[in-house]
Amino acid sequence: MLAFGTVKLKGIDEKFDQLTGLTRSKVNHRYAGDIEAEARFECLTFASDTGAANFVGLEHITGRIGDRNGGFILQHIGSVKSGRTESMLNVLYGSGTGDLIGIKGHGRTTWTSGTDNPSQVLLEYSFE
Repeated sequence: MLAFGTVKLKGIDEKFDQLTGLTRSKVNHRYAGDIEAEARFECLTFASDTGAANFVGLEHITGRIGDRNGGFILQHIGSVKSGRTESMLNVLYGSGTGDLIGIKGHGRTTWTSGTDNPSQVLLEYSFE
């Protein structure tokens, strides 16, 4: 099954560690479309002097996909280059709750900075 939608930033708290050069972020998201959910995303980001950045993180999503309600965790591995953010997504095995127990899948998000447009999300998923 495929789920398409958007992701909007609802809030962010960032802390930069001068010793490591890493930024730890706690982000609240709102998903809309085939995925209707609230999410809490925590990530670590390294930004180079060139403006490019790489990040890894986990996102706990609670809401609805299709006609199923529950929660699950997405793993993000992403980058920011030339104002474009891309993140590859993997559903963590065993993380599904409620009607989403047994969910598995992968996908991606994309966003272009300088716009008010939300991120675009695509998730291909199935159930055991």
